[in-house]
Amino acid sequence: MTRGTAATAVLTIAALAAPFLFPWAYAAVLAFALALAEPLAGIACGIIADALYYAPGTAHAPLGTALGFAGTLTAYLVRRFVKARIIGG
Repeated sequence: MTRGTAATAVLTIAALAAPFLFPWAYAAVLAFALALAEPLAGIACGIIADALYYAPGTAHAPLGTALGFAGTLTAYLVRRFVKARIIGG
């Protein structure tokens, strides 16, 4: 296992466990950091947060999943821009 994949594996475990261990702000930062390496991870972290903090009648939409989707979109665009800048420039 190379150093990049080992770091991604550790970040994946930390980001997916963060909603159980840390306040939402730390979990969001870890999820966004992971989304830069694995873009779909933001949605996964959002779904975990929604499942963990779900209470009937409190929200009309799954906020964690929506924020995870927004983070995934942002991370995908940043990643695409950085790849284009490094390879094309």
